Amino acid sequence: MIGHLSVTTAEVLAFAQEQGISPIGAAPVERFDAVEPIDSAGASHLTFCRFDDDRAFRWLDATQAGAIFILPQLAEQALAKHQALYLPCEVPRFGLLRFLDRFWTEPDWPEPSGRNPDIHETAHIAEDVRIGPFSVIGPGVVIGPGTKIGSGTSIQHAVIGRDCKIGSNVAIGGEGFGYEDDEETSEVMEFPHIGTVRIGDRVRIGSSCCVDRAALGETVIGNDTKFDNLVHVAHNVRIGERCKITPMVIIAGSVNIGDDTWIAPGVSVRDWRNIGRKTLIGIGAVVTKDIPDGATVIGNPARPIKRTTHRYR
Repeated sequence: MIGHLSVTTAEVLAFAQEQGISPIGAAPVERFDAVEPIDSAGASHLTFCRFDDDRAFRWLDATQAGAIFILPQLAEQALAKHQALYLPCEVPRFGLLRFLDRFWTEPDWPEPSGRNPDIHETAHIAEDVRIGPFSVIGPGVVIGPGTKIGSGTSIQHAVIGRDCKIGSNVAIGGEGFGYEDDEETSEVMEFPHIGTVRIGDRVRIGSSCCVDRAALGETVIGNDTKFDNLVHVAHNVRIGERCKITPMVIIAGSVNIGDDTWIAPGVSVRDWRNIGRKTLIGIGAVVTKDIPDGATVIGNPARPIKRTTHRYR
């Protein structure tokens, strides 16, 4: 995570009072140093819980977060499960958004170096990495040995493994699309993206693809996964190993995709869906529901069919 947070519990409580939030519980630490997703947050981290369904209760049962923006109706129940500082508000995502606006410090966008390619001095690039002309590698980016990057590609807030192939005109680690309408003020509010992208080994990303940095935590692409051209991966997507993703695929935020999955051209996957291992999604399918392991689906909305045994004959 490229950015900085250091805020005392007293400052969090003062912020809550300013926002009209009445905290319950107590923080386990005197200072917070990061904002993380609820399922990976630790005692010195702040987070939020946006849901009130089964997902919320699974997260709240498992989280170790020290402070949580939470829906008011869940706060007392959550406190009985896990001791933390709870910040009840009607829209927890707004609460965290305003907190980040106040306390999170993002580095200034670096000035162009005049070099071609333009590689920031804090990037960690293995000696044998090849980078094409007019590409930009941002602060703190890590690129492993044997990786090749085409021309005109932008890589920010990312860690890329070894022996990867990244095409031309690719955007990795830019901000995702996270907006909320504030009904009280009619303001369109942008949720800050402060997370990263983690790409495994031997990954292939074709030309003109886009992989957004996470809002919190990581967007992940597993080892040996291959993208064709013109694929969009939104914030906080997690793609497993050995997946094959073909052109014009759109994967919305917080989707989980299991290992060895094939996604055919023109597929759209809505946010927060879970796609199992060894699934096959047919051309032009629109995925609106979770897909179990080993399933084959087609159509709009996507529906299961029997898989053809000899698919490549």
